[in-house]
Amino acid sequence: MRFGTREMLFLVLLLAMPVAAYFFVFQPRNAQIAEARQEIAQKQEKLRQLEEHTRDMEDLGAQIDRLEQAIALFEQKLPAQQEVEVILKEVWELAARHGLTPKSVRTDKIVAAAQYAELPIELVIVGDFDGFYSFLLDMEKLQRITRMPQMKLQKLKDAEGAVQANLVLSIFFEGADRQQAASAPTSGDRHL
Repeated sequence: MRFGTREMLFLVLLLAMPVAAYFFVFQPRNAQIAEARQEIAQKQEKLRQLEEHTRDMEDLGAQIDRLEQAIALFEQKLPAQQEVEVILKEVWELAARHGLTPKSVRTDKIVAAAQYAELPIELVIVGDFDGFYSFLLDMEKLQRITRMPQMKLQKLKDAEGAVQANLVLSIFFEGADRQQAASAPTSGDRHL
């Protein structure tokens, strides 16, 4: 068998076919496959995130229910505007029970909010410090929502252990009658 130019050309073409197939077929196809795998991985990650968010949304419904129950409980603790006097009477009785003497009360302007209104009341109470401390402890136990944003204690010089407390007591009530609350008298003084 002779090995000539024709055979040599045939052999070169035969060897060039797999090399050309690698560069023109397999390498671009491998790049497409790698790109498709990366895209699949990204979509699987998004799907995992969506499943996680879906689970969170189911939990969100339960959280909304719990928050609605908490709001309902909060609203139950809000008295109607007509009951503010009753709460003030409870505070007075509480002070008397602890041996404190209420000197004066002054209501400030009603502060209206979205679902409630706030009525700040300035109180001046005189009595024994121990009684005042017990009074504060019992104020915390009241069923209605109140807060005491300001308090100033002064020692009375004429009696040992006696104090005068100037405090602001904020009483919260339902805000359904906000327009009526805004037109109500803004302040009034009562001295006892």
